[in-house]
Amino acid sequence: MTEREHWMNDVTSVRQIRDELLLKATLLRADLRDQLERLERQWVELERDIRPVGSAVGESAKELSASASELLKTLKAGYARVRDAVQAAV
Repeated sequence: MTEREHWMNDVTSVRQIRDELLLKATLLRADLRDQLERLERQWVELERDIRPVGSAVGESAKELSASASELLKTLKAGYARVRDAVQAAV
């Protein structure tokens, strides 16, 4: 193999790696964007559900409905997954 052929093989190899990484980055961004959009819809739902509880005088956090409490746990885990994926991608 000539020097030129070897060099061209290296360029082709790096181009392939670059293309794969660009595709994966695009897919990761799209996936994270989708996850964030789902989480944001759930966040709005949570805020709507807890508003009456938060405005009631003397009511404790224990009185949150089971669904609101579960939604809060789901949101916390979801945001943590997105945060971890962003940190891993950097």
